[in-house]
Amino acid sequence: MRKLIKAAGRLFGAASPDDEYARGLKAHEREDYKAALQAWLPAARAGHAGAQYQIGRLYDLGKGVVRNAVDAVGWYRQAADNGHGDAQARLAEIYYYGCDAPKGIAPTDEALSVLFPNGLKIEQDYTEALRWARAAAEQGVVGAQAMLGYMHASGFGIAPDYAEAERWYRVAAEQGNAAAQLGLGTLLAGGYGGGSDPAAAHQWFRKAADQKNVMAWYYLGTQYASGMGVEPDPAEAVACFRRAAEAGAAAAQRALGLMYARGVGVAADPHTAETWLRKAAVQGDTEAMMQLGHLNSRGAGMQPNLFDAAVWYRSAAEMGHREAQKIIAQMYFAGSGVPRDEMEAVRWLERAAGQGDPQAQLRIGALYAEGRGVARDYDRALDWFRRAAEQGNSDAVYNIGTLHSLGLGVPRDPASALSWYERAAEQGSVLAQFRLGTMLAAGDGVPQDYARAAFWSQKAAEQGHVGAMINLGRFCMQGLGVERNTGEALRWLTAAAEQKEPSAMTALGELHGHWSDQKDFARARNWLERAAALGEERAKMLLQRIPAEPRDDEAPNQLRAAGEG
Repeated sequence: MRKLIKAAGRLFGAASPDDEYARGLKAHEREDYKAALQAWLPAARAGHAGAQYQIGRLYDLGKGVVRNAVDAVGWYRQAADNGHGDAQARLAEIYYYGCDAPKGIAPTDEALSVLFPNGLKIEQDYTEALRWARAAAEQGVVGAQAMLGYMHASGFGIAPDYAEAERWYRVAAEQGNAAAQLGLGTLLAGGYGGGSDPAAAHQWFRKAADQKNVMAWYYLGTQYASGMGVEPDPAEAVACFRRAAEAGAAAAQRALGLMYARGVGVAADPHTAETWLRKAAVQGDTEAMMQLGHLNSRGAGMQPNLFDAAVWYRSAAEMGHREAQKIIAQMYFAGSGVPRDEMEAVRWLERAAGQGDPQAQLRIGALYAEGRGVARDYDRALDWFRRAAEQGNSDAVYNIGTLHSLGLGVPRDPASALSWYERAAEQGSVLAQFRLGTMLAAGDGVPQDYARAAFWSQKAAEQGHVGAMINLGRFCMQGLGVERNTGEALRWLTAAAEQKEPSAMTALGELHGHWSDQKDFARARNWLERAAALGEERAKMLLQRIPAEPRDDEAPNQLRAAGEG
């Protein structure tokens, strides 16, 4: 039928859509884009998918017409609806990434509003992108197959489906598509589809690299550097990183800079390291900015330059790097490389905290509680502590307990404080374990419970908390919550006394002078005198009660103590 229409067209002097399309292609080859457009328009209006696609490309690239994504999409859609695979693939790309208005064109211009009532911008639409990518992929468009693999792997707009990602990547990769080979290698290296297969990943990276895929050289470098899927070869890693770095890959420039900084696979050279890191940083690589900050702050073979370090940390911080925000905050607190400015420090900490960094949330909460760099505000302190606590930060949980214990920002509530301390203690907080021990032993607004007090005191003591060692020693000495055991009491109290803790010395004096079955007044007096010399009032009082000389029945112990020196 189509041949019949074409023959009839020739008979009556009218060109067929195929003829118009061919004429447009010849004009396009001559770079006469206006003539191409004039030839393609009748064919496109007659439903010729190829002509519709080519007009879409003219608007997409701004050749012979004002560049306009909206008109491009309009023509691409007509071609796509007519089954044109390349049009479907391009639609998928435009919808996936979105398309801004051309630079230099003001969207508010009244004339433009008349000419382009639908605007000049295409918003991202992942649903449409997926629909058209799948349509093109199923027609065998290799680029669309690679893109469909990427969409399923990245999970933007759809739930990640690594099996589908691998399927489409493999289809395109086996046809030689470098992007798909890179993507497939990434999936296999990371084990996203199940078990990791770094050796197979290496083969795909190599295939992509042979096609001059820059990131493939970077990934090969990471494999040689880490020995993942290949024998470790730092020199080969440097060579691969260099290939990608010289082609402009920021990640490779950063990696190469670090190899020079650390002297791995190449002679250490801080100046060359800085050169490569700077190249990456200029491209917006925040990790490179961080490394430049470290390089300048530590020197590492160069003269330390805290001013430059602060510049790079601040650059990374301004781009949202949380660690950089915390570091520059600390520099403002200390006046290191920047003027000392607690308000500026708080501002940077709040930015990191606002991005969900639990350590920054903890710190900013403490600053509000202390009124340092900001007006004291227990409500805001509690809010930041809660945010950090929700992320499992045990110190923040402990601080909430302390606010409840002291009635700061909330009514004083020992029971709630105990609950928060218990939560922090179970997360391993030594301070919370110690505080639980003291609260339960004292019955501070909660029922007294020496057994639980001893349990938590032992947890803290085993982690080296001196106060908990003393409490546990006293519990063992007096049999509070545990079996009376003077040997254990002596062990814990001695460990605390060795850290120059006067209250531990006082307790040892009590142990030797009163609680031990074999009293040793000389030792008791010795410990109490040491504690009193450090200002311990209870030791001074107890010294007055210790006999100057032992009774007759205590002489053997006294003599043994003297013999022991």
